[in-house]
Amino acid sequence: MTQVDFYILPDSKAAARQHFVCRLVEKIQGLGQSVCVATENEEQTRGLDDMLWAYNPTSFIPHSACTGSNDHSAQVWLSHGSDFGEHHNVLINLRNQLPEHFSRFERLSEVVIQDDAVLKSSRESYRFYQERGYPIRNHDMRKR
Repeated sequence: MTQVDFYILPDSKAAARQHFVCRLVEKIQGLGQSVCVATENEEQTRGLDDMLWAYNPTSFIPHSACTGSNDHSAQVWLSHGSDFGEHHNVLINLRNQLPEHFSRFERLSEVVIQDDAVLKSSRESYRFYQERGYPIRNHDMRKR
C-alpha cells in the first residue's frame, strides 16, 4: 500500500513550495529512487523544470519534463498530464486533485503551503487517504 507523506510548510508562496520540491527531489534522487512530480499545468511544469536546472549550483538534478520530449528513462519526471512513464517509486503531488494511478507508487508526497486553495485540497486529500486506510505521516516543517 502506498505510504503517504504530508510536508507542511510555513510559507504561503508557490515559490517556497517549488523550492522545497527541489530539495525533496534531490534527496530522493540521491537515494537512487525515481520520482515523478505531478504538476497542475504546463506553466507549473516549465517553472519547476527551470528551477531544477538552477536549484543547486554545486549539484545536478537530471530530469525530464513532459513538455514535448518524453524521455521516460529520466530518474526525475515532471508531468502535468497522466503520463508518469514507468515510474513507481515516489510521486510528489502539486495538484489540487489526486493524480490518477497514484496508488501504483510506493510513496506519495503532498507538499502543503499556507494558501487557502492548497490547504482546502490538502485537507480533502488527507480525508480521502485516511478513509481508505493509507498509512499517513505528517512532517510539520513549521517547527524546524
